Amino acid sequence: MAKRSTPKKQQANSQSSRRYKAFQNKARKRLLNTTSLSKCPKCKEDKLAHTACPTCGTYKGRSVIDKDKEVEKITKVKA
Repeated sequence: MAKRSTPKKQQANSQSSRRYKAFQNKARKRLLNTTSLSKCPKCKEDKLAHTACPTCGTYKGRSVIDKDKEVEKITKVKA
């Protein structure tokens, strides 16, 4: 295993955090436009791309989620 050189002076906390912030800002800019919204063809509402529409429950023209069906709430019982 190769030996590593040791730094001549201790680096200040502000300097190391500034370097890390630069990396963080670059990553944030790169990931800013990754979430893309698209219009649902059935109800024309905004939805995430490649997911079922949360308002009408359709995906690629067919009904995936039954929105008319009532969902029973689960109640917790303390023992």
